[in-house]
Amino acid sequence: MATTTLIHVTATDNELYLIATKDGRQSAEIVHLSSGFNNPVEYKVIPQSILEAGNYTLIIVGINWGGPFQFTVALTQGGPPVVITSGAPTNGPVGVTFTKAVPMTV
Repeated sequence: MATTTLIHVTATDNELYLIATKDGRQSAEIVHLSSGFNNPVEYKVIPQSILEAGNYTLIIVGINWGGPFQFTVALTQGGPPVVITSGAPTNGPVGVTFTKAVPMTV
């Protein structure tokens, strides 16, 4: 698997957690963002600046406070960014509305 060199978040409506887990025994919070009203967000992080080298699972958790929701995370892994997105054009449920686990090499 190619090394993930950039994590880029551009939509967080309403709350987004990115957590990296390693070997099923460790975890590190990459970011916890909050936003609303479809306002854009701009968060970029180079995983190597906060995580030691190794194989991880990146856990993406999106929380909706009510109404429409949108989460967009792009991972750069040796080629064009892989975009992970979820959303509802109309009102979505309150609570955890999106989860995804993605392999990631740092």
